[in-house]
Amino acid sequence: MTAATGFPEEGTAEAPGPDPSPDPLPRSPLPPDAVAAYEVILGRPPNPRTAPPFTSLHQLYRMLFASEEFRQGSRARKTPLGWPMAQVFVSAPARMLFCPIGKNACTLLKSAMVRSAGLPHADWMARDIHTLTDRVRTGAQLSDYTREEAEAMIRDPDILKVAVLRDPERRLLSAYMEKFVIGRTVPANIFHTRTVVEAVQAQAGPEASDFDRGITFRQFIDHVTSVPGRTLDPHWRPQALYLEGIDYDRLYRLDQISVLLALVEERCGIPLDRQARNVTGSGSGGQEGAAMDLWPRDLMIGAKLSHGSFFDAGMRSKVESAFACDYALLEKTFR
Repeated sequence: MTAATGFPEEGTAEAPGPDPSPDPLPRSPLPPDAVAAYEVILGRPPNPRTAPPFTSLHQLYRMLFASEEFRQGSRARKTPLGWPMAQVFVSAPARMLFCPIGKNACTLLKSAMVRSAGLPHADWMARDIHTLTDRVRTGAQLSDYTREEAEAMIRDPDILKVAVLRDPERRLLSAYMEKFVIGRTVPANIFHTRTVVEAVQAQAGPEASDFDRGITFRQFIDHVTSVPGRTLDPHWRPQALYLEGIDYDRLYRLDQISVLLALVEERCGIPLDRQARNVTGSGSGGQEGAAMDLWPRDLMIGAKLSHGSFFDAGMRSKVESAFACDYALLEKTFR
């Protein structure tokens, strides 16, 4: 416990425990966000008399995830189905399985599936949908069910299996702009970009990696098209690999999201949000230029450049070859 904050030190397991003897002077009720955090992560409401103090939801998350109650409880017990099956989303009311693919409106569609499933605190969960559904047994993912239950859903012909695909060039550019340009120094993004930045910068010398300087888009494309697709981060891993293990009934293109959401609404009877998040606007500018060789800092301060400014013929050829399986899948999308 740190004296300055009253929070457990990083890695310790101190957290709210069972209610002891009644406190004659109970604390004020916790704010709604904190109540939702307890109910989603621990599966129970908090006791305001015994809940340790916190100054942010991020600190509360860390405390609850580190607690013995969570780590030893049923909410932490996800079935080890492995990637990509474990992260497939389930909506029982819509009788649907949805495979989220990184950089394909993933945040919007995961949130829509949680709402369509009628899960408690669905709107609150949507604010941190990736962490909460990946780490907590909420009922949102196949890994929240037994292996037998998951396999039964996969085999059930009455459960519709769907996914959304995106043009590989545009997906790679979106991933680069979000992770390597806009948020290049954010620790959560460095978790994803480290192996690429270190590998590219190591070619110039043994100095420590400089994530602020980063890498150019050409260097990014050279790297991701020269290593096995299965070794890539999910945000730029071939989309075809996400679909392994399940025979999907319908594949939609990114520009067909409204069609997919209308279908989900029809099947579950719940209205869904259509406001996309984590939108980079990559390649949407009208200005031309040789953007593929600009450093991230220059891309941040310059005018928005067109999609074509980031690719030359050689780069396009590399993407078409390395992601040929994705281009083939796009030909099978819903008409």
